[in-house]
Amino acid sequence: MKKKLLSLLVLTFVFIAVTGCGNNSAKPNSTGSNTSSGTNTNNNSSNSKTPQKSGADLEKNIKSSGAVTDLGKLVVFVTNGNDVPVDMEIEVEFYDANGTIVGSDSEDLQAVGAKADIAIDMWSTPDSFDNYKIYVDVKQTTNYSYFDKLELTHNNNGKEIAVQVKNNSNDTIEYITVSVVYYQGDKVVGYEEGIQSDIKAGRSGNFTLDFPYNKRYDDVHFDNYKVFITEAYSYNW
Repeated sequence: MKKKLLSLLVLTFVFIAVTGCGNNSAKPNSTGSNTSSGTNTNNNSSNSKTPQKSGADLEKNIKSSGAVTDLGKLVVFVTNGNDVPVDMEIEVEFYDANGTIVGSDSEDLQAVGAKADIAIDMWSTPDSFDNYKIYVDVKQTTNYSYFDKLELTHNNNGKEIAVQVKNNSNDTIEYITVSVVYYQGDKVVGYEEGIQSDIKAGRSGNFTLDFPYNKRYDDVHFDNYKVFITEAYSYNW
């Protein structure tokens, strides 16, 4: 995936209050199909032996939505409703109030797990825009996906979110990417992500994700957060 300025280089996610109370059932509202639109309101296992499905068929089971953080970045939420892992290309077009394009950005994700929810931010979100349109193109992955072989734990230690993802497979996982989305109530206010590589069998990828801040670099208050595993794969070379 594309490396981020504020990251080391992004299923299951858990909704939890800052106090440490939470559950595993909450997830962002995701509506639409493989294409969705929005307004700026901030004012598994490898499927190598599975018969291949067409991108058009897979995209019928993709849902996406977006939200803008206090830093001004668009966070895209995508649900892979398919029963197979997929590679994703997420593209976003940004428009002003007159419908004139003012910017665009894209992200590529590898081997997103079957039935997984992911969150990824668009680092090149323009400073000013009124509307946006999200496109998600997918294809059945030929890489090895490990979403169903992971154990996720995390903790708000008062300074940052500490996340641990244990590799319960028998293989070394080349890449695991996680993201944290911060909320005030139902409003998205922040996003952070991290990536770890070459996580051996029985070992864990360990991440520390910073608390959110705004365009003035002031700390942003949040009262809950969600942790997403966005990628967990090895290349099938």
